[in-house]
Amino acid sequence: MTGPAEPASSDTTQASQLTKPLRELGALVLLGANAVLLFVGLLRLLVPTDDYSTFSGRAGSAFFSFVGVESTVLPVLAVLLATHVRPVLPKAKLITQAALGEYAVGALLGALTFLIWMVGRLAEAEVLDALLGMLTRLAWLAIFAVAAFVVYKVWRSLYYTPKPKPQPGVYGQAQPGWPQQGHPGQGGWPPPGQPGGYPAPGQPGYPVPGQPGGYPAPGQQGGYPAPGQPGGYPVAGQQGGYPVPGQQGGYPVPGQPSVPPFGQPPSADPTQTIPRQPGEPQQGAGYPDGEDDRTQRFNRDDPNNPR
Repeated sequence: MTGPAEPASSDTTQASQLTKPLRELGALVLLGANAVLLFVGLLRLLVPTDDYSTFSGRAGSAFFSFVGVESTVLPVLAVLLATHVRPVLPKAKLITQAALGEYAVGALLGALTFLIWMVGRLAEAEVLDALLGMLTRLAWLAIFAVAAFVVYKVWRSLYYTPKPKPQPGVYGQAQPGWPQQGHPGQGGWPPPGQPGGYPAPGQPGYPVPGQPGGYPAPGQQGGYPAPGQPGGYPVAGQQGGYPVPGQQGGYPVPGQPSVPPFGQPPSADPTQTIPRQPGEPQQGAGYPDGEDDRTQRFNRDDPNNPR
């Protein structure tokens, strides 16, 4: 008769606890090994190893160094170790980006060598070999694309941060990079006299008219001419300026008799003197005191007056 099973010992070490610390090292080694293989494939493509090798032939063999088992499996395995096993490694983002870069390099060189090899086979009239090689390489390209898409999906979903698109400006709203519009000291420009603002009147740096650093005062050298000076506009009563009220050419002031417009007869008052032009003979000459006969009163008792 057997007794009950003994419980598992609490100090039993699980296998995951032994391998988890090695995940980061394993992922980095996988990426490093794949980078070395890509570099070796590039050297085999560019440097001939014997006298009978051609560039198209080297391109056909180097294709599997860029798009092959190692270049397809090693990067995606490194990403799975870093991101799909808990806890996620601190360098998971870096590992994912490095794997994505290796896939990009492999895809570029693989497509280039595939085209070079295909052109060489067709130039040598090896149609059957070109057809079979094309089908084989297209199959490897499909497997390679699936692995690269898995890594791209992980990077896009977990570690890609899209940049915010600038929104169209709305009138009355503050734009990014510009200070907030408002009263001085309330999220806008600093008020006068405070640090960062322009100096207030009376503080050092405030421009004073006529002093060094300020704009020139009227009449000062470099400034605008003062009224009445040469170059400035004439003042009232000065030659070239507007006439002063009450003087000749100006409008009459209150209490001064208004002058009739030019070319019109004067007032109908018989006692008002008609203005004479220069050189015009004075009317009423020969009468005492220069009186005009039209203004002289008629006296019946005067013996000189004809009846």
